[in-house]
Amino acid sequence: MINPIEDEDSTKLLVAIDCEIYYYSTRNSITNIYKMDASGIEQPIIIDDNHQDWWVRVSPNKDKMLWYKSPKQGKKYNNYKQAELWMADIDGKNPQKVIDLDNYDWKAQGVADWSPDGTEIVMAAEEKGGHWHLFITDANGDNPQKISQRDAMFLDPSWSPDGQKIVYTALPIDFQTNAWDLVSVGQKIEIHVMDKDGSNEIQLTDDFLRDHDPYWSPDGTEIAFETWWDTNVLHCLVGKWSIRKYNFDTEAVTNVLKDPEANAIPRWTENSEKVYFNRKECTGRPKVVRANRDGSNLETVIENDAYPIYDVDLVY
Repeated sequence: MINPIEDEDSTKLLVAIDCEIYYYSTRNSITNIYKMDASGIEQPIIIDDNHQDWWVRVSPNKDKMLWYKSPKQGKKYNNYKQAELWMADIDGKNPQKVIDLDNYDWKAQGVADWSPDGTEIVMAAEEKGGHWHLFITDANGDNPQKISQRDAMFLDPSWSPDGQKIVYTALPIDFQTNAWDLVSVGQKIEIHVMDKDGSNEIQLTDDFLRDHDPYWSPDGTEIAFETWWDTNVLHCLVGKWSIRKYNFDTEAVTNVLKDPEANAIPRWTENSEKVYFNRKECTGRPKVVRANRDGSNLETVIENDAYPIYDVDLVY
């Protein structure tokens, strides 16, 4: 039953869902974390008027959550250079800082993701030398081990369903960086996979299109990700972003959704039949949508006419 709170600024659930959805939303210049249950009721989980709270990920056993906290000043969210990794109970109680930048002498950090068994966390961090690398810690954020083995730009890590591999974005092994052509550098960020110890690195995409935020389907057959396919940032101030996927059987990359809007951060349903993602249309605020894995039946799931909604984690 869909039963959203009815007021002008309410967050509305527009279709039936069979899970809880965690997300972050900027309201009155503060980004905090919320949950929408299957009945359409929104609940605040992390509310902090003095900080920005963003990038929420719930543990596989559904008892803990990770997120990043950064200062109120400056960027509204995604401030990787001042980010702290925090952990709390799934209801937001007992919050504690897990990784401060000073802990490991990093310059920036972000995009943490739980392993499927909940015993490890993978994340990206920028070292003092200026390179972004991938690290795996234990479930408490301790004992970081760098798994990326070359100096490049490693971003957006997440796990394979069996927990044995990491999918991520990076500059290719043979890419020659041209400091005078930053657009070309960005356009060569491609999807890669490797074993969790950093061995057997394989590049999956190679098309001079900038890719980000890859996630493996639970059935193990495909990886969904976002692609900046039109770099004209004057289009709605962000350019045009599609949702694409890589199929391991065919080794082909196909579109889930490619249109003039900005589509980002895909998340699979538990049965791998649908993909949820963020969508920013030129005439509206960022919202949560979903489509079948073949791109059909696009529908809005959650929206708020007054405030943007970013990112999702699906909890079954």
